[in-house]
This record gives sequence, structure tokens and C-alpha cells, in this order.
Amino acid sequence: MNYRLPRLKYGLICLLFIGFRTLAGAQQLPDSFPASIPHADSLPEQDLSELLGTLVARAGMFASEFSQRAEVAAAAYADAAQRLDTARKDTLSSKSSLDTLSGLVKTAKKEQKDAEKRQKQAAGALEFAEKVAQMDAAGQRKNLDKCFKRVSAVHDLLYPPAPEKPIADIIGSEGVVTTDSLPPLPDIPTEPVAEKAPEKGKNKEKTGPKFKPYDPSADVMLNPPPRPCSLAVNTRDEFSGETYQEVQKEELFRYTNEVMKKHLPSDQPHIICSAALSTGGATVSLQLHFSIRDNNARRTFGGLGKNSAVILKFLDGTTFTALNVRSDEGAPGSDGQVFSYKGQYVLDPGAVKKLRKTELDKIRVAWGTGYEDYEIQNVDLLMRQAKCLFD
Repeated sequence: MNYRLPRLKYGLICLLFIGFRTLAGAQQLPDSFPASIPHADSLPEQDLSELLGTLVARAGMFASEFSQRAEVAAAAYADAAQRLDTARKDTLSSKSSLDTLSGLVKTAKKEQKDAEKRQKQAAGALEFAEKVAQMDAAGQRKNLDKCFKRVSAVHDLLYPPAPEKPIADIIGSEGVVTTDSLPPLPDIPTEPVAEKAPEKGKNKEKTGPKFKPYDPSADVMLNPPPRPCSLAVNTRDEFSGETYQEVQKEELFRYTNEVMKKHLPSDQPHIICSAALSTGGATVSLQLHFSIRDNNARRTFGGLGKNSAVILKFLDGTTFTALNVRSDEGAPGSDGQVFSYKGQYVLDPGAVKKLRKTELDKIRVAWGTGYEDYEIQNVDLLMRQAKCLFD
């Protein structure tokens, strides 16, 4: 029954050979990805479209390569798991053989997860690049930099940048003065110097100022300190014993459509949305506060109805839906020009887990008259607020 181990080694060698062929194919791709791009406002529309076409093409090549790698990793994991299962059913399999096979399965599983993660990131970058390429010129200029960063991040996964060489390896030893290249110093006789008796009360030698050595980890420019947590509400229910906490709201995004830009000053956005996470017992909610500068807001937007939805889209392409538990028809300000709306959206555990680790990219809000999509500027806001509540 021991013939299974040689067959196992042969199968793993074949899978590794397939993986190496895939990796070799990746290295044969022309690595002509630009290190930087011009500012979007400086490009004519034709050059802008051509640049986005290049990004879409490169993103497609990257996505195809990572898809092949994910398939190879999945096949390797399935084969390793099957062979481990076969060995466990064999009563003559030794413990050391089972331990070896178990280690190979764990390694193959980790490789599969990493490959699937990179495949998902590459697919998201391709989807975003294609979406930007289909926008009008204004939308393309607005999203060009973000599109380049996402495709560039996938490129760096496929072609990791080479480590920087030490300066000594770059300039070499040519032209550098060393002690061996200097002429010998002449022998000059020296007279012994009489030691001076230390003065009373001055036994310690005077030294210059001492400086602490530079520590990059303590540099606040490289590692800024975390913002302090600020709770707007922190109460405990006397009957249920549950604690309700809500962080201080902060601006999540601001938005002005093209029509309103013609009527509003540049320093007065059409919509400002602030967000705050709250928790009470096992329930986690997202509080959204909208301030709309429009005296016809109720006719234009309607309201935020009960059970109306918001869709959260994260930078990795993942989406989650949350429902509003309250209804709000909007309240006018003192001048009647600004209307305020508030929605409370309950988040499921999957959404909470995602927002603790991933930046938010966009949000779709269902109003009474239809839905609107908004791009997030403060992408890490919910991550920081989640740390205040859960860490």
C-alpha cells in the first residue's frame, strides 16, 4: 500500500510544473506599464480616451493572468486534499506521512486563498477601468487618478518592484577617498603634556548635547498617530442592561451635480453627508445625516422611507445592502434653503466585518423619488469609527 506516496510526489511535481509554466507566462508579458500619468486636466479628450483604453487593456491582461493562477492554485489544493483523504483511509499510512500530507494541504489552501484574493482585486480593477472608460470626459477626468492607482496596484502584484540598491553599490568605489589612498603622515616628535589637575567640584568632563538616534517608527510624518475616539452618546439602559454608543459624526462625502453647479457658489456644495456608527446590544447601525441646499428638496428627493435601502460598495468591489429603520420627510432650516434628513441603517455582521478592514468607495441611497450614487471622499471614516466602538 506504500505505492501511494511515490504517486503523490509525482502528482505534486506535475502541479508545480504547471504553476511554474503559468508564472513563466506572466514574466513574458510586456511590462510597459507607466510609472505615472499626466494630470487629467492637461490631457485633450482624445489622449484621455487613449490613456484609459491602455489602462483597460493592461487591467484585462492582469485579470486574465491572475485568473489562471487562481485555477492552478485551486487544482493543486483539490489534488492535495484528495490525496490526504486517501491516505487517511489507508490503515498502513504512517503518522509522519499523514503529517507531511496535512502540511502540504495547508500550504496549498493558503496559496489558493491568496490567489483568489489577487484574482478578485484584479477583476475589480478591470471592472472599474471599463466603467471609467465609458464615462463622459468630465467623469473620466474625475476618476482617472483613482483608476490608475487601482490598475497600478494590480500591476505591482504581478511585477513586484525591485528593492533599492545601497548607494555604495550604485556609485561604486571609484573616486572615493580611503585611508589606503592617502600618503603617509610624517613622523613628528611630540612632547609629553603635563596632566592638569581637575578643579574642585568639576570632576566630570563637559560634553556636547546628546541627540537621540532617529527612529522611523516614531516619525509622525511616516506613522501619524491615530485620531482620538469621540463618543457623542454613551448610555446604559437600566432595564435591559445594554449599552448604547454612538461616535461623533464626521463628513463622509459632499456632492454637487452639474446642473446645481451653475446656480450654487463653489464654496456651497449641494449635498453634504455625515456619518456615524452606533451600537446597541448586538445591533450595529450606520447613521447618515444629509444636508441638502435646495428649497425644493422635498419635491426633488422626497424623503428617506422606512425600509428604504442603501448599498455600500467597498474598494475591493464588495457590496452590502442595509435597510432604514426610520422614516424622515426632511426638516427645513431656519432660512428655508437647507433641508436635513437622517437615516438609520442596520448593518449585518458581514458588512460590519468588511468595513472594519476595507475602505468605502461609493454609496447608493434610495430616496423617495429614486436612487442616487455618491462617491466617497473620506474613504477610511467607517474603519476609524469601528475601531472606536469595537477595538
